[in-house]
Amino acid sequence: MATISVQDYIASKPLDAQTRLNELRSYLLEAAPAADDELKWGKPALVHDGILFVYAAAKNHISLHPTPSVVSHFQQELGASVASPNTIHFAMHEPIPKALVVKLAAHRVYEKDTLGVKWK
Repeated sequence: MATISVQDYIASKPLDAQTRLNELRSYLLEAAPAADDELKWGKPALVHDGILFVYAAAKNHISLHPTPSVVSHFQQELGASVASPNTIHFAMHEPIPKALVVKLAAHRVYEKDTLGVKWK
């Protein structure tokens, strides 16, 4: 069985999803520049001494999986983008809110590094 990379995963998606995945990844890396790409459960993840985020593409949205505590902390700002306690959906054809994503990503790094909150 061939090992695929995060880049392979992204390249396997439709062009609009590729663009959105790369956009989201770049926003997450602004808050976590030391993070590395890995695949977790077949989905792209950013890790640094543990999982920070997992993200993926679906037909109509890009999903971001930080932690339930991050989703809860930003629930009002995220509004209808909250799909579950651990999942945020960004509609495929709407802008990803860069400032909010960078802010929630920075909060995730803080909670992991300072408070010891693990992913799942």
